[in-house]
Amino acid sequence: MGTVFFKAQEYFERLCNENKLAVAEGFHFTTCPGIENLEGVINESRKVANFFVFDDTTEGQNFRGSGGGYFRKRVFTVSLLRRYRINDMEDREKQLAICRELYTQIVSRLIKDKAECGDLIYLKTDSIFYREFNKYMFSGCTGLCFMLECSEPENLCYKAEQWQMK
Repeated sequence: MGTVFFKAQEYFERLCNENKLAVAEGFHFTTCPGIENLEGVINESRKVANFFVFDDTTEGQNFRGSGGGYFRKRVFTVSLLRRYRINDMEDREKQLAICRELYTQIVSRLIKDKAECGDLIYLKTDSIFYREFNKYMFSGCTGLCFMLECSEPENLCYKAEQWQMK
């Protein structure tokens, strides 16, 4: 694999620790091996009410760009989750609103950082997919997840010295 320009896990952990809303609301940064395992992370951490979860599995793809060079596309998923009082839909909506606001703040920071920092130049910030979790997805927990795409240059030049030719 080529050089990794964007160290996503480190970046999002830093955002969680630097954002005033995330800190004030007690969001806890953690990692999770796939969105299908979020419920397990939540259930294991009964002492934590708010989660900033980085999915440490990455889907990727190599592709040829319009200029002829090759790129490695990676897609990162981040989930923002908050506990609410079960069967209290007003509290659920209140907690979801906090997740929405934090998401908006994160996206604005991504856009700012991309403009100012070379390491983020390959982030696709013009279109960020997100999904809100419905009230029945996790018992007593609401939130949303978003996916961020990053396409970095990849050197796919063939090197004969890497092969045992017969």
